[in-house]
Amino acid sequence: MFRKGAIAVTVLLLTATLAVAGGWDKKKGLDKITLKGTLLCVGCSLKKLDGANAQCSLYSQHGIGFKTADGTIWNIVENAKGHEVIRTHKLIGKKGKEATITGYIYPVANMIEIDDIKVEGITWAQIQKAAYEEDMLMAKRLASRKLGEAPSMAHDH
Repeated sequence: MFRKGAIAVTVLLLTATLAVAGGWDKKKGLDKITLKGTLLCVGCSLKKLDGANAQCSLYSQHGIGFKTADGTIWNIVENAKGHEVIRTHKLIGKKGKEATITGYIYPVANMIEIDDIKVEGITWAQIQKAAYEEDMLMAKRLASRKLGEAPSMAHDH
């Protein structure tokens, strides 16, 4: 009797461990791809291409996305890695930087989730530092915003 209980607990724990580790998410693992392209400001690119009323200097602070060779622009999933890349306009977005991203694509939303990224001439530590500095600047400027006013980011492209 004790042996059956021990086996049941062991199976339960292994199942829970696999679920937490993403062990059931087989489809996502099969969709992992590597893409080469250019990191750029999504809003400014849409403004130049199609006249979008993007106001990056006020709202998004030039959120970085990824453009592949076929012209597809991918937004980056906002998570720990994605946020660091999205917030690096001064380092990456002004001129655009060539990059290779390995991750998962979600075509229905034109989103890419970064698992690994290599940016031409830039280290991960530099990306993290630039994102932190831009976050601190944004926090300072947003703290002075008045109700009903657009944010005053004073951030030029």
